[in-house]
Amino acid sequence: MKAVSFGAVLPLLWAFAGNVAIVSAAVARSQSPQRVMEPAFANAGQRAGLEIWRIEDFKPVAYPNNQYGKFYTGDSYIVLNTKVNKRGDKSWDIHFWLGSETSQDEAGAAAILTVLLDEQLGGDPVEHREKQEHESKLFLSYFKAGVRYQPGGVASGFRHVDPNQAETRLFQVKGSRNIRVKEVDPNISSMNKGDCFILDLGRNIYVYVGTAARRVEKLKATAAANQIRDQDHAGKSTVTIVDEFSPQSDFDTFFKALGGGSRDTVPEATSGGDDAQFETSEERAASLYRVSDASGSLRVEPVGSRPLEPSLLDEGDVFVLDSGNGDVFVWVGRRASAQEKRESMKKADAYLAEHKRPSWTHVERVSQGAEPAAFTQLFRTWQGYGETRTRIARAADQPRLLHALLRPGASKFQVEEVHNFEQDELNTDDVMLLDVPQENTIFVWVGEGADAEEKRRSSELVENYQRQHHREGTAVKFVHQGEEDDEFKAHFSSWNPQLWENEVDVRQLAKKFDD
Repeated sequence: MKAVSFGAVLPLLWAFAGNVAIVSAAVARSQSPQRVMEPAFANAGQRAGLEIWRIEDFKPVAYPNNQYGKFYTGDSYIVLNTKVNKRGDKSWDIHFWLGSETSQDEAGAAAILTVLLDEQLGGDPVEHREKQEHESKLFLSYFKAGVRYQPGGVASGFRHVDPNQAETRLFQVKGSRNIRVKEVDPNISSMNKGDCFILDLGRNIYVYVGTAARRVEKLKATAAANQIRDQDHAGKSTVTIVDEFSPQSDFDTFFKALGGGSRDTVPEATSGGDDAQFETSEERAASLYRVSDASGSLRVEPVGSRPLEPSLLDEGDVFVLDSGNGDVFVWVGRRASAQEKRESMKKADAYLAEHKRPSWTHVERVSQGAEPAAFTQLFRTWQGYGETRTRIARAADQPRLLHALLRPGASKFQVEEVHNFEQDELNTDDVMLLDVPQENTIFVWVGEGADAEEKRRSSELVENYQRQHHREGTAVKFVHQGEEDDEFKAHFSSWNPQLWENEVDVRQLAKKFDD
C-alpha cells in the first residue's frame, strides 16, 4: 500500500469536512511525511462488525466497546462498519460523527483521519458525514439500543457519572425504530404524551411511556434504559416501567422525583413532531449535477433527473446526485482532476445552500467502482466499472425490509428501511414491505396488531413504493403474520415459528439483568 502524505490530501479533506478555511496548529503537528498509517488503524476493517474511535488531541483513540452508542456532544468520532459476504469479500462504511459542540479543529481532524482510513482500506469504503441529531438511518441502525448524547467531551472535560450518583437526569427517547436518546431539562414541561422518557435517579431508573406511544417505542425505550443502567451505573440500577398497567404509586414516585406534575398534566403529543422529521423526508425527483473545471473554473450544472442512465456520468468529472429522499451523493470519477476532487464536497455544500437544504443533510462521498446500492438503485440500469454488461440496478439485488408506520391523523405512511434485518425486526403492530429484486416480488407483511386504517391502506402503500422506485409491474404478495410461507421465510437467516407466541414483555426486558 502506498504512503499517503497529509500535505497531499489536506485540501480534499478540509472540503469534505466543510471547514475549508480552518488552519489548525494541532493538525499541523500531525503532518508527518513518513507516516504510512495511523497506528490506531493498524488492524481496522479486517473483521465484520463495528469499530469506533474518538478524536482525542487530534488522534484516533479506540472507544470502549461497552460504551458504544454513547456519544459526547463536545467530541468527534470515527465509526467503521465492516461487512463480509459469504465469499469473504469485505465492504466498508466509514462515518465521521460531529457533536454539536465539537471544535472545528476536531471536526477537521476527524475528516482527515476518515480519508486516511479510507485510503488504508484501498479507497473502496463509502464515507458519510454525520451531525448530531441528524444522523443517517444507516448510522443509527448500528446501535440497537439507540444513540445517546452525553454532555461534555475531551477538551471541556467529561461529565463523569458516578455509578452511585443520585443526580436526577431526564432523557427523551425519539423515534420508533432507530432512536435517539437526548438529555432534557428534568421537569414535566420537557415531556409529552407521544414519546417515552427515561428518568435516571441513580439506583432507580424509570421508563415513562406516553399514552400515545406504540409498543415498539416502549421496547426501544426499555432497551435504552437498560443501556444507561449498564454504561453509567455498572448494571446496579433497577429499571421500572411506568405505563397504563402500573399502580398509581409508580406514577406518584415518578412525578415526585421529577419535581411535580401528574400524568394528566403531561403536555399533549405533537402531530408527528420530531419523529416525523426524523423518519420521513420530503419526496423529490432524484437529480444529477456535474461538477467540472473544464472551463477553467469550477461549475455546478444540472445533467438530468430520474430516471437516470449511467452514461450521464463521466469518469473525468465529479457529480452531485440528490436522491430526492434526503441523501446527497458526491460521485468522484477515476479521472477527475485534483482540483475537482478537492472541491467536490465544498460544491455539495454549495448545492445544499442553493437549494435551501439544511447544512446537516446527509452527504456520502463515493468513488467510481465502489458505488453503494443506495446510489446505483437511482439509475434505470447500472454497469459498474469493469463489468461487461449492464444489470438492473436494485439494492445490489439483495432483499430490502421496510417498516411502514401510519400515525393517527397522518396522510401518508412513514417508511424506513431496516438494515441487517432478522425475523424479530418484523413489527407486529405495523405493516412491513419485503422487496426481493431477484424474484421481482414485493411482499406486504401485515402484523396482527396493525390497525384497521393501516390494513386498509396497505395497497396504497405498496403502489406508492412501486411508483417511487420505478417498480411498476412487480408482483405483489400479501402475507399475514403467522401465515408466512417458505418463499417469504427464505429471505431471513433463520425463522422461529414460536417467536411471536413468546413475545418479550417489557417488564421482563427491564428485569433481564436485575436477577
